[in-house]
Amino acid sequence: MTALPLAGESVDAIVSSLAIHNIGTHEGRRKALDEAIRVLRPGGRLAIADLWETNRHAAHLRQLGWHHVRRRNVGWRMWYGGPWFATRLVTATKPV
Repeated sequence: MTALPLAGESVDAIVSSLAIHNIGTHEGRRKALDEAIRVLRPGGRLAIADLWETNRHAAHLRQLGWHHVRRRNVGWRMWYGGPWFATRLVTATKPV
């Protein structure tokens, strides 16, 4: 996730489901997000469902000027060990 073997701006969509939180450091998790940003083409869509740091992901995307950045709870069907580990979904569109 931190070194994707893809050319920059080469994919239309990025989906990550309960994966980025497994990276052991904040810096590593940010690097994974930055890799997704790098390989996604302008106008492409990003969706990250994860347990923590989704607020940081959304804030970073907003700071970079991404469009339609949204963070929401995906509900009880995606609880991981109960409501204290609720999964959140961040969606956004890369600017053209």
